[in-house]
Amino acid sequence: MNKVHVIVNPFSARGRTLRRWDAIREAIRAHFREFKFSFTEKPLQATEMARELLNDGFDLLIGVGGDGTLNEISNGFFHARSGQAINTDAAVGIIPSGTGSDFIRYMKLPRDFGKSAARIKNARNRRIDMGRITYGGGNGPRTQYFINVADFGLGAEVIRNVSAIGSANRGALTYYRGLLSTMMKYRSKKVRLTIDGGETLQGEYMIGAVANGRIFGGGMVIAPRAEPDDGYFDLVLIDPMGRLEILANSRLLYAGTIERNPKVHILKARHIQVESSDEVHIEYDGELGETLPAEFTLVEKALNFRV
Repeated sequence: MNKVHVIVNPFSARGRTLRRWDAIREAIRAHFREFKFSFTEKPLQATEMARELLNDGFDLLIGVGGDGTLNEISNGFFHARSGQAINTDAAVGIIPSGTGSDFIRYMKLPRDFGKSAARIKNARNRRIDMGRITYGGGNGPRTQYFINVADFGLGAEVIRNVSAIGSANRGALTYYRGLLSTMMKYRSKKVRLTIDGGETLQGEYMIGAVANGRIFGGGMVIAPRAEPDDGYFDLVLIDPMGRLEILANSRLLYAGTIERNPKVHILKARHIQVESSDEVHIEYDGELGETLPAEFTLVEKALNFRV
């Protein structure tokens, strides 16, 4: 029997998670006779909570929130310094209660609290890959894990702009509106990529997405063929486009057919080094990261996901 702890992000879903908590708790209680729970109070706290709980012997951590909550908890499955897994048998589950839930949507997790709790109780673990970002720069290497999609370029600039909007004011269309406003002044970036230590690509790209999952940006299918347990990233590179061209092709993103566009290039890779003479920001799972240069490494079968 699992030793279960629930990590609740009360600020997710624009604060509605806190108001829903009584219903969520009862839904969990219907399937788990014994569990403990904690509320996060600030960003990144769920990562430290997860590390402490795993070290204390809990082996099933259930998040209540969106993709950001899932990302933080998943990061906590690894030691901060060594990057080694704390408990390779432990698993993570998620009860969806967030605004941005792209990985959750791709994994087809039910939005109903009772159904999602039942799924976590009865389902088997699925061993999935994780992505690790290693940042360079003058302060020494720093790492960050992601479970869904990381990208550099336009997507990260959108997140930079969206992050200025208070969480209580963000909705399902916030990313798309941010895309429309960002692209008015955005210019594609020149980058150099080294793929798996061999092939080198150098060019100007609007978006570079390193995808473990398929969906980002509130429903945009950036990597239609990605699988989170196939041992590879789908590296999606999009050539520069004009504003009207971006708008015209946004329907392909939502339809999952973006690969039809000849300006979209998709490669399989396990390790990607990216550098640029420009200032190019990175985002991961909807959170703003640091800037290039960076390395993206596929960590195969790194996490037990209860689904």
